[in-house]
Order: sequence, then C-alpha cells, then structure tokens
Amino acid sequence: YYREKKDSDTWWKRKTIKVMTKETIKSHSIHTQTLTLIYKFRYISAPLLAELRHINRTVAFRTLETLYQKDLLNKRFDKSYKLLGKPASYSLNINGINYLKERMELNKNYAHTHYKNKINSERFITESLDILRTFVVLNESYPDAFTAFTKAEMTAFSDKFPKPLPHLYLNRMKLDKSRPNFYMLDILTGQDKKVIAARIDKYFKHYESGDWEEEEQPVILLVVADSYVERETLKMIDSMKDSNYIEDDELVFMLTTQKALFSENKNIWTSKENELSTL
Repeated sequence: YYREKKDSDTWWKRKTIKVMTKETIKSHSIHTQTLTLIYKFRYISAPLLAELRHINRTVAFRTLETLYQKDLLNKRFDKSYKLLGKPASYSLNINGINYLKERMELNKNYAHTHYKNKINSERFITESLDILRTFVVLNESYPDAFTAFTKAEMTAFSDKFPKPLPHLYLNRMKLDKSRPNFYMLDILTGQDKKVIAARIDKYFKHYESGDWEEEEQPVILLVVADSYVERETLKMIDSMKDSNYIEDDELVFMLTTQKALFSENKNIWTSKENELSTL
C-alpha cells in the first residue's frame, strides 16, 4: 500500500538544504511514523496514540498538536467533547497527504478518501477510532502473533475481499496447523439487525464466489453491541447457513461484544452460545 521512495526522490535533492541534527532527524522520523499511522486508520486520539506507542498521554498530545500546528492534520473538538470527557480526534489534511506522498508511495484510491476527513460524520470518526482501539487491544492480547491490515493495505488487493472491505484483516505470522491463520474482522456495534444481516450476506456471497484463493478460508470476526445482539446474530448465521447449504466448518463466524473485546479477558470469541475461545 505504500513503500519508501528511492534516494532520487528524497528531500536532499531539493534546492534548499538544511543541516539535520540528530534531534531534528528523530523528530522528522516520529512525525512521519505518526502521520503514516493516521493514514492507516484515518483518525486518532492522544490516548490511543499513547496506548499504541506506550508513551505518556501528554507526549502523545504534544506530538499530535505539533503536527496540527504545522498544518498537516485536521482536528475535531467542540464543547460537547469536553462535557463528555471525549478527546480530540485528528486526521490527515491535504498537506499531510502531500507530506507522505513526498516520502512514500501511497495507494491513490485510498489516499483520495482522506480528502473527506474534515467533513466526515461523528459516527464515521467513532467507528474509525474503534477500529484503532481494536487493533491496540489485539496487539496487546496477542503480541507478535498477527500482522494486521486495514483498508489502507487491502485496497491494493480489493478483489480478494468482500465489498465493502472488512475493517481489519489478520494474518498469523507463524502458520499454526491447530488454529485458524486468517481472520476478517468487522465492528458492527452501531448497526441494526438489517445492516448486520446484509453484512453477513456479503460474506456468504464472497465465500461462494471463490475470490479467496488461499486453501484456508478466513474466520469472520464480528464485534456487536451486546450479548442479546450476539445471540440473535448467531441464530441468524445458523439460519443463513441452512438456507445456503453451508456446513459450520466451511465458513466460520466468531462473535464477541465490544465490552468483552475491551476487557482484559482473551476468551471472548464464540461461534456457539456459552462456548468461548481465543484467536
């Protein structure tokens, strides 16, 4: 989805050359890493950056504010945020995208979606932050176990995935014959039954299309609002499998609730009521 540009494209070819101290180089590196992270997940907050980087929240806030002051980021914050104890969210603006374009090759289609960052709805921003928070939780629960891909990477291989693309695709770093190695994850906490059913149907159609070329079919992970929705969704999946003549082990769905996902427990995923497992 992106790669470092060759030396011929680097900043030192420009007419104005600045002396780079070690501190300046480190600062530029941190800024580029942070912007790349925001490119990957669309939105970020200081608390989430702090969790992901294992740094102090004040340091995370200053990093984001510095990029905002440099006019590389949008910032969303109003009085309602303060009343709710909700942190500001940050996203790339056009200058931020251009900054990254000068340093790495971006997927044109995905980069273009960032042009709407300033006007996206609160619901979309919350969903994007939930995706990042899910990534942080999975990274902490399963350190060095999975490579996680967002739409930033999946866009380049979109023909292999259902449409719209999953929120996350997880690939186990070391293949394990005793456990699933591929997962597609969707966060459906803010969706009603009709939307959830439509999304599940997309996974059935994707399975039947044969677009997935790997021998091992990915497990579908769905994060839903609460235990009631979880039970009803499991019943829905069983009914749809019967209607499509698909066996349980052919296409596996595993569900959890957002509350369980953000807890410290790893045994949270279920494909049958009262049976919990890890990834």
